[in-house]
Amino acid sequence: MSSQDLLDIATRIAISAIKPKPKSNKPEPYVDSSTINSLLSFLQSRRNVNELLLYIMRQAGRDEIDEETGKLLLASLKDRELKDAVNLLGYVKWVYDTLTGLKVNYNNVKGVKTFKELVNILSKV
Repeated sequence: MSSQDLLDIATRIAISAIKPKPKSNKPEPYVDSSTINSLLSFLQSRRNVNELLLYIMRQAGRDEIDEETGKLLLASLKDRELKDAVNLLGYVKWVYDTLTGLKVNYNNVKGVKTFKELVNILSKV
């Protein structure tokens, strides 16, 4: 799979992860940055995509990952080789960190489907 395809998938996952928690007093992403980091760390240490899928299901069951983001992660990772899975999660982390660090409003990016679209939005002056 090309890095462009992985970037597009990572963009959709990261955007899903920053959607605000329902009924929260302050606008915070549904998926916390520590959860994103733990997915990547887990895969790098365990080096097993199937174990990562189980870990994602566990985190979704604990409400650390919302249903939509969980499904995107599972669908995107289930048939990946280890190297592509690591790259994908690395890209998810970078896009997520960008969106949260720049305090990008979810409503401004929720329709974005590709990395290039996101770059276009973020590069507008």
